[in-house]
Amino acid sequence: MKKLYKTIIPKRIRQKIKERETYGEYEKLRKIPGHVYRRFDETQSIFIHIPKAGGISTIKSLYGEEAGGFGHPTYERFLRLYGEKHFNTYFKFTFVRNPWERLLSAYSFLKKGGMNHMDQQFCNEVLSDYGTFEKFVMEWVDEENVESWVHFIPQYHYVYDADMNLVVDFVGRFENFNKDFEKVRSILKTGTPLKHLNKTGDKKAKSYRDAYTPEMAEKVAKVYKIDIELFGYAF
Repeated sequence: MKKLYKTIIPKRIRQKIKERETYGEYEKLRKIPGHVYRRFDETQSIFIHIPKAGGISTIKSLYGEEAGGFGHPTYERFLRLYGEKHFNTYFKFTFVRNPWERLLSAYSFLKKGGMNHMDQQFCNEVLSDYGTFEKFVMEWVDEENVESWVHFIPQYHYVYDADMNLVVDFVGRFENFNKDFEKVRSILKTGTPLKHLNKTGDKKAKSYRDAYTPEMAEKVAKVYKIDIELFGYAF
């Protein structure tokens, strides 16, 4: 099986982060009351936030309204920040989502402008060329392109190491969100019942399957083959 792709964010953004990012800055965040990095220490847990898999709801419900977001780093940032001893002893968890549904959710989220100016720029520069989800899937989605923007990166990159070992203690499913969240909350003994935040799409919308033709579904299956195999998903 192939090695992990070593970067998970676009090149131009990666360069900006490289110029200013130091782990000293992250250490400072661990000292701020309420910040999620401090809450990780207080609860002896680490949450790996995979895009479009309920991360904002998880953070706010489990760690508090002040916790805030922290982007979508892989486990490697936390291994380096907290050190091997704490990383190995803290309870580490994530939530994953059906790849076909997640792709549609990410596309819809970004089409509406996303969360920040970088998302909006990606929408303007890339998604504007694809007027429909079908056109986007059939003409843009491939193994290389999905690595170029954080919302489309395969989920296994976040929680599997280069030898394809799972590095978290629990993998919850978006499709079983409330129940799996309560499992985590019972282990950590903190937080509130799940708040469903940052939703994408219309509550009246049909199943994600209705957005796919057989050809689209097959293409996504090939691009996200490893996610599908490792997490046991089917269309």
